[in-house]
Amino acid sequence: MSRQPGPTKAPYHHGDLRRGMLEAATALVEQEGIAALSLRKLAERVGVSQTALYHHFRDKQALLCAVGEAAIDQFEGEIERGLAEVEGLEARFERFVTIYVRFALEHPELYELLFGRVTWKGEGAESEAFRSHARASFRSYAEMVMSLQIQGWLSPDLNPLRLAQVFWGTLHGVCRMYNDGLAFSTGDVEEISQYARWLLQRLRDWKG
Repeated sequence: MSRQPGPTKAPYHHGDLRRGMLEAATALVEQEGIAALSLRKLAERVGVSQTALYHHFRDKQALLCAVGEAAIDQFEGEIERGLAEVEGLEARFERFVTIYVRFALEHPELYELLFGRVTWKGEGAESEAFRSHARASFRSYAEMVMSLQIQGWLSPDLNPLRLAQVFWGTLHGVCRMYNDGLAFSTGDVEEISQYARWLLQRLRDWKG
């Protein structure tokens, strides 16, 4: 009796191979960590040759930067959907803080790619493209802080860019401390982030 062939993996079309590889790489990073990602392991998971991967990613650094850019898009998508659910600039800013913290704590490996040394200290065109994408994302957040100032929520005597940087530094530091296992519970991080937002609001009447 002849042996029937088993099921085979449906081949990727050229147009969606890169997207499929990025989705698989993102899942691998989230499940096993950044250090576990390799072109060989990704090729095995996707079911293609390493040569096929090299057509899309020059090396592991290029792959990590591409995953990082995809993570930025995921992060921005969650923020956009969350902000659409509330009205009023102050309420939207509060929701932004909540979504930021939730993303950082629920996706620690992707958060590390967004704001860690692997992508920010890397060299090459891919690393620079990632940093350009990330800076554009930060500008959107800085513009929100500027809007708060224009509407009288913050003192006009303060530099909105510096305020955005200080506030982001607070959120980032608390989230990283939690993700690195240094301190805090998830509830602590959420409460501290809202305290930081409340302190920022107290700057409405600050005079230089």
